[in-house]
Amino acid sequence: MPLRSFEYIEPASVSEACQILGDYPEEARICAGGTSLLLLMKQSIVRPRYLVNIKKIPRLCYIENDGAMVRIGALTTHHDLEVSPLIAQCFPPIAETEHEIANVRVRSVGTVGGNLGFAEPLTDLPPMFMALDASVKIENAKQSRLIPLGTLFVGHYETILEPGELITEVQISRTPKSFGLKYLRFSAGSDKPAVGCAVSVTLDDSTGVCSNARVVLGCVAPTPLRVEASEALLVGREFRPQLAEQAARVASEACSPLEDIRGSEQYKRDIVKILTARAVTGAFEHAKRLS
Repeated sequence: MPLRSFEYIEPASVSEACQILGDYPEEARICAGGTSLLLLMKQSIVRPRYLVNIKKIPRLCYIENDGAMVRIGALTTHHDLEVSPLIAQCFPPIAETEHEIANVRVRSVGTVGGNLGFAEPLTDLPPMFMALDASVKIENAKQSRLIPLGTLFVGHYETILEPGELITEVQISRTPKSFGLKYLRFSAGSDKPAVGCAVSVTLDDSTGVCSNARVVLGCVAPTPLRVEASEALLVGREFRPQLAEQAARVASEACSPLEDIRGSEQYKRDIVKILTARAVTGAFEHAKRLS
């Protein structure tokens, strides 16, 4: 199906891009990599009057370490994360997972900001970022604000972004020494995950007791789902296989997967249970190796 005609705009700055988005809140769409947007445009699901290409805006593609924080620019691609020595050193599961996402062509053009801003439920980065307690920087033509990444998402393909706002950066604090992160995904014959689970734990160096935990599910709710009840089971305890299984059962009950071509509701709940138990185990093992 041919694309509907549109006006193509290449702003030279974040401020200019935000001004255009604010002027045409219902008619303008941001394009960075375009891997998702162009598909929807070809299907006439999205029919923008103005296509705002931000790919050439300078200083939005970077992965930097300022000592206390790793900063990832919104135009950083999946491939950039995949091959970054800094990401491999600080957050190995991100680099490892990126290798499994889609294909090399998609990874070479798809961006971090586009991935988050599109808010598709079937994606891998948000659960990992949330398990790392990441924040996202949002700008408009006049100012910026920083929010916890988990508060960005409202529902299927919905975010809290206001007209004229743009995601410009993800910020992740450097993790403590005895910190472990494990992400597992299950894909049922597709490059998109059917279930994802990210678990992070911080251990007391002397006792091995968990002092902080994050359990985040992807693809099985309208937004990435933080399971605080599972986290509460882990905090204050040393690892035991039964503890992982208990946290996994709680996570399976907390999610709300939809039946689709990737599996039934019960099938996905069973997968959540398996992945969560394995991710809890892996996060504890990772943290113990570093302690």
